[in-house]
Amino acid sequence: MRDTEDIDVAVTAGNFVLAVGDFRHFIIADRIGSTVELVENVVDSATGRPTGQRGVIHYWRTGSNVATVNAFRILNVATTA
Repeated sequence: MRDTEDIDVAVTAGNFVLAVGDFRHFIIADRIGSTVELVENVVDSATGRPTGQRGVIHYWRTGSNVATVNAFRILNVATTA
């Protein structure tokens, strides 16, 4: 969504500024399980040299979707073009 200060009235494309609706129809789901990876040698991002440390990367999948299509509306600010 755009900030209201960023709306360009000369553009024919949509100026979407607000989404409203019944958020009981919006579903957020986490995938069961996660993944952990061991980083054997952490490197410095500036020099590319090993720092003598080890690290762990942990991540999981999350998704979302609308259960009822008509539960939400998007406000489009009209333009002069």
